[in-house]
Amino acid sequence: MARTRRDSRLDTRQARMRLPSGSRAHWTRVAPGIFLGYRRTDRGSSWIARWLRAAGVKAYAEQRIGAVDDYQEADGVAVLTYRQALKRAQEVADGVQVHAPRHHADGWTIADCVAFYVAERLSTQAGKSERAGKAAAGFFATHGGPIADVRVRTLRAEQLRRWHAGIATSPPMIRGPGGSRQPLPFDPTDPDQVRRRKASANRVLTVVKAALNYAWRGNHLPGVSPEWDKVQPFAKVNAEDDRPPRMLDQGEIDRLLNAAEPDFRDLLRAALLTGARYGELAALRVRDFDAETGRMRIHQTKTGKVLMQALTPEGVDFFDSLTAGRAANEPILRRADGTAWDRADQARPMRETVKRANLPGVTFKTTRATYGKLLLLATHDLETVAKALGHSDSRITRKHYAALLPDEVAAGIARMPPLGIKIEGKVTRIGRRG
Repeated sequence: MARTRRDSRLDTRQARMRLPSGSRAHWTRVAPGIFLGYRRTDRGSSWIARWLRAAGVKAYAEQRIGAVDDYQEADGVAVLTYRQALKRAQEVADGVQVHAPRHHADGWTIADCVAFYVAERLSTQAGKSERAGKAAAGFFATHGGPIADVRVRTLRAEQLRRWHAGIATSPPMIRGPGGSRQPLPFDPTDPDQVRRRKASANRVLTVVKAALNYAWRGNHLPGVSPEWDKVQPFAKVNAEDDRPPRMLDQGEIDRLLNAAEPDFRDLLRAALLTGARYGELAALRVRDFDAETGRMRIHQTKTGKVLMQALTPEGVDFFDSLTAGRAANEPILRRADGTAWDRADQARPMRETVKRANLPGVTFKTTRATYGKLLLLATHDLETVAKALGHSDSRITRKHYAALLPDEVAAGIARMPPLGIKIEGKVTRIGRRG
């Protein structure tokens, strides 16, 4: 339309509110054969489009095309102004397939999507996914309040972006008496505190986007455009992004193993000899160890791939001692009472062992990083380390371990010829003092 068709009865909120309510619609002509209707009842107000089905045929079609901005602000999708309703009526009459949501309360809320995602995608699966479901629900319960009741059909990227940024600038919370949440001290000028808040915001955003995608792909959000795809997480907010993981030297390895209880010591030794994650070690069965080839079959929990890990002679002897004479389906690593290690069983013994060994900053993941370090020092080959750790490529390996390689640049500079520069009557030569 070249210009908006005016109608003093319908084009302003104040004028519409003077019209009688009821089932009868008030009509205005949009174009030849096309009309826009306004109807207000006790349940709300609606815009209706009416148009001739075919030229020369006195048969009209009608379709509700949206709510009216009488009681709430227009968003151009569920709630329309007079001008927006005129445009949509023309589109519908022209055959454009336009989904008309009933109102802001039409369809699932973001909280509905998160609850569905946790129940259907995460919590129904045992192990890691079940824990992830509980964590996801907890993140959203803490931070999702401002957007929990927002209908996905009315969600806009900028709205989600403001919520995400708001988490990053708000103080962290701690659970207080009676389940209440109390803010902790927060200094917005402290880069490390800001980084941690941005990391928290990213975790919650990841949960929300995963839930929305899961509902959308499952056709539970018909007619919805994935606005959330336009919202990106904060970059470089994880502490590990800028520093290598904690690694142990030989003396620290000895202290760690000596401080551990016998059953937990076996678990730590297995980790240091294979580079496997805790869950992968707990899943090892006697049949996974092949003494003839000196390899261990490791089912990687993170990638889903199977890694045939070669072992050192020390590793072969260690696992041979643990598996000799045992049934193929028995777990290789067992607790002191003979039961298999279960999820999170390593947390307490790891804390106690680290405390006794006085090794601050060490976690179970440190054993995997230490394995990578020792292999790199032995081979000077990042690709080999990447393959042994099961990385999809060597970029993450290079990021964490490249600093351990010999500094070829420094070695090259040391071989440069002297320039004969005189300083205070002396000739200085690179690599020499005085």
